[in-house]
Amino acid sequence: MLPIVFLILVPLAAALLLALVRDERFRSVVVIAAAVALMFAAGYLATTGLFSPTQFFKVNAEAINYILLVMDLICCGYIVYRGVRHKHSLSVFLAGVQAALLVLFELVVAQDVHTISDIYVDQLSLIMALIIAFIGGGICIYALGYMRDAQSHQKRHVLSHIHGGDPARVAEAAVLGTDRRHLFFAIMFVFLAAMFMIIFSNNLGWLLAGWELTTVCSFILIGYTRTDEATANSFKAVSINLAGGLAFCTALILLASGENPILELDKLIVAGAGGSVVLPIALLAFAGLTKAAQMPFQSWLLGAMVAPTPVSALLHSSTMVKAGVFLLIKLAPTFGWGINGVFVVLVGALTFLYCSAVAISQSNAKRVLAYSTVANLGLIACLAGVGTPEAVWAAIFILIFHAAAKALLFCCVGTAEHRLHSRDIEDMDNLFVRMPRLAMLMALGMIAMFIIPFGMLVSKWAALVSVVDSGHFELLIVLGFGSAMTFVFWAKWLGKVLAIASNQSSLEQSIHKSERFGLGFLAVLLVVTSALLPLISAYVVVPYLSGITQLLPSGYTGVWADVSPQLSMDNLLIMAIVLIALVAVLAIRLPRLAKQGNDSVYLSGVGQDSDERSFTNAFSQTSLASQRNWYMEQIFGEKVLEFRSNLLASVVLGAFLVLALIVEANVL
Repeated sequence: MLPIVFLILVPLAAALLLALVRDERFRSVVVIAAAVALMFAAGYLATTGLFSPTQFFKVNAEAINYILLVMDLICCGYIVYRGVRHKHSLSVFLAGVQAALLVLFELVVAQDVHTISDIYVDQLSLIMALIIAFIGGGICIYALGYMRDAQSHQKRHVLSHIHGGDPARVAEAAVLGTDRRHLFFAIMFVFLAAMFMIIFSNNLGWLLAGWELTTVCSFILIGYTRTDEATANSFKAVSINLAGGLAFCTALILLASGENPILELDKLIVAGAGGSVVLPIALLAFAGLTKAAQMPFQSWLLGAMVAPTPVSALLHSSTMVKAGVFLLIKLAPTFGWGINGVFVVLVGALTFLYCSAVAISQSNAKRVLAYSTVANLGLIACLAGVGTPEAVWAAIFILIFHAAAKALLFCCVGTAEHRLHSRDIEDMDNLFVRMPRLAMLMALGMIAMFIIPFGMLVSKWAALVSVVDSGHFELLIVLGFGSAMTFVFWAKWLGKVLAIASNQSSLEQSIHKSERFGLGFLAVLLVVTSALLPLISAYVVVPYLSGITQLLPSGYTGVWADVSPQLSMDNLLIMAIVLIALVAVLAIRLPRLAKQGNDSVYLSGVGQDSDERSFTNAFSQTSLASQRNWYMEQIFGEKVLEFRSNLLASVVLGAFLVLALIVEANVL
């Protein structure tokens, strides 16, 4: 249990040091040391627990419950304070209700309910620990250089207003230009600590505390720049996630006040698999869907793109949204094709289809990544709702490979944005010439998302097979169309990044060392996780699924009676070998291509300037050659699809929550 305590306390200690000391060198040392310590601790815990059965621990410390209650109330108080200050009445109301429910739960309902085990370690929590420590730690190291550039840009923004003689905005610009990086990194590490609390808490009250702490951390980080847009989007995010938190609190109150009180995750899974506690499971699923930004709640994650890129990378890869799908995967044995299972399947499938379609119409690179993230989370939620071992196998691997690839892609886009002064895909012409190493890493991240033999496509293929095996072919059509759409937007972007149209000067020397290390580290993690897919499957994921069968009631002989992966070990090993060979060839060949001189671009008519891509056209006029993707806004645009899709998702959510309430009433 000591490594678990270490994983929670070290980021909290680092956060305290970072908040108190503003020296930049000290900050770099603390961030790197804390990130490395988390990686070593997670690695040590994995080596000692990955191949062991689930372990449960009892913590004899009633004071922890009160400490966490005080922490929750402070978080709610902070949201109320900010809401009053910015006149956001919805967040004030939701935070106030949340605080009241927390007091009711802890001091009244759950006062006499005792838990047998508060902390647990199983293979899924260890997988999540490795993702949080290695990917989250890598993002924090990357952020050192990125935030240095971001602060420089803010200073130039302040000076432009002051020297421009705009008195009305001088004070506002001065506030925006304040160096608050010490708080930024402190909150980043609190975020990591909250995630470790979530994945190791068998005590549902402790899990809720970590859950709400991630909500507040995301609220602060999304509004970090303190612009009007950032502030508005941070309140949208906190309001939606507070709604999920209210559902979580209500579920715990129902569980703790029943005839057989339940406040432990393992007991909840057993009870849910047996067909009881339908409404609490539905409320927890609702909380997971809001945290994972599923429709109709996806707007909060899209709005989070105004935050600095390390925040986007952290939210999308190893924290926040992954907490939502983590909870859904844990609850998968309680879903199947019952009421809650169908509810989760429909919302996840609709989200996957809608967001994959809308991503085609986006030229903003961060919005493409955001929609792709929500789509893949929808696929994971859908598979969790299917509830078969094969579907959960695919969901876990999609979670792993998505975390590694998206962390790399977000960081690549952030670095490119600071050098190109744009995040528009159409401004990434000649990126392979201007920043060849960055372009190769970005291409690696995109290839890993949709090309075999990388693990993401293998996992999606397994997802389709698991849906076929479940007998629901109508769902296969939805997932098939969604997967085809993902190919369209990734292929368009990849072509733009690797296209070479003219010779231009390199911008790569301006990338900070911490950024280079972070990008390289995340790229290595992506390749290693894909190459280790056969071993992870055989020795980690399949044993986890088998352990669930031992946890379920003896009379529960459903689809969990037989656990086996969709692909044989031989096929997985062949794909791993092909992957290693492919990466080796690309690593050798692409740098050589980047160093070669480029021939003049052939332009129709009489070429004038190859670098400028100008030529004399048929009318003896000068024209500029350009290349641009087709985004099909009239077919897949947000304005075309958003309202109807959100309305359909809202109807599904409302209908199934009502049905869950009716079923629970009959059970009682």
